Amino acid sequence: MPKSKGFTLIEVMIVVAIVAIIIGLALPNYREYVLRSNRAVGKSALLEAVSRQEQYFLNNRSYTDLLTDLGYPATYFVSSEGDTLAAASGSIYQITITEPDSNIGETAYTLSAVPQGGQTDDTKCGSLGINEQAAKTVASASESATYCW
Repeated sequence: MPKSKGFTLIEVMIVVAIVAIIIGLALPNYREYVLRSNRAVGKSALLEAVSRQEQYFLNNRSYTDLLTDLGYPATYFVSSEGDTLAAASGSIYQITITEPDSNIGETAYTLSAVPQGGQTDDTKCGSLGINEQAAKTVASASESATYCW
């Protein structure tokens, strides 16, 4: 009887087990990489908005609390590619601007990047923030602002 060619069930089971172990190790690392990459996009969007806010201050002697004054849509979302979106669909962060205290007038602001979609899984850093003094903050985060920024 000629010897048949092929794999035994044991060999196939060993290969499946090895592939499962590799995938089990790789997927959490990949997900963490995606979250960190998206976080970098969010920080970049915030820093660009800070630059526009400071230019607005130079031109008008006050800060604005309207994103439209900075050339953004009224509701400003950012995609994972760094594109400006007017709707939440496909976004990773929503950029918001607020004046922290009405008594301060228009001499202070806080820009925030609030996670959207899959980025809400980023419990290490949550929402990123920066103010007119370049103080960087995080909210709903398990890590410090130093780690996240």
